[in-house]
Amino acid sequence: MTDRFEIRPAKTSDLGTVADNLVEGLSTYRGWTPMAWNPPARTEMLIGLLQRFPRDGSWAHVAFEGTAPAGHIMFRPDRDDADETLAEVALLTQLFVREQHWGSGLAQRLHALGVSDMRERGFASGRLLVANGHVRAQAFYERQGWEPTGGRETSGELGLELAEYVLELGAA
Repeated sequence: MTDRFEIRPAKTSDLGTVADNLVEGLSTYRGWTPMAWNPPARTEMLIGLLQRFPRDGSWAHVAFEGTAPAGHIMFRPDRDDADETLAEVALLTQLFVREQHWGSGLAQRLHALGVSDMRERGFASGRLLVANGHVRAQAFYERQGWEPTGGRETSGELGLELAEYVLELGAA
């Protein structure tokens, strides 16, 4: 049996696909966010990706079903309050799977690949911020071993409160 998803490292030329995944993924937030909430525009997201991806140490994987985008995962070295790189901590910045692929196992595959990447790159732990109130995402990360810290941040880009989670990587 062949695998239905092809997953490969992302290139700068894939950032349009990543932005499209973000548009589709963030549109699902409307089911639990305040009525007046709207996600950032695709153009804003794409500009941000193009500015950050080649400069901040980001890496990503993109997934396709045939030629159709199915999802992606993206990381970068984390930064402290003084904007200095934290060499031991990777920040999982995005994990989005298109809604028609929810329940397919793709999120788990992308996540496992990302955890493997973090270990191979020498990170001791991972950190992520997930929209507080996104129960499905929070449950997913907790099933994958991420622990909530109780920390909260407000995203300027999304205008939503984010909950902090950490994952100690330990030995593989």
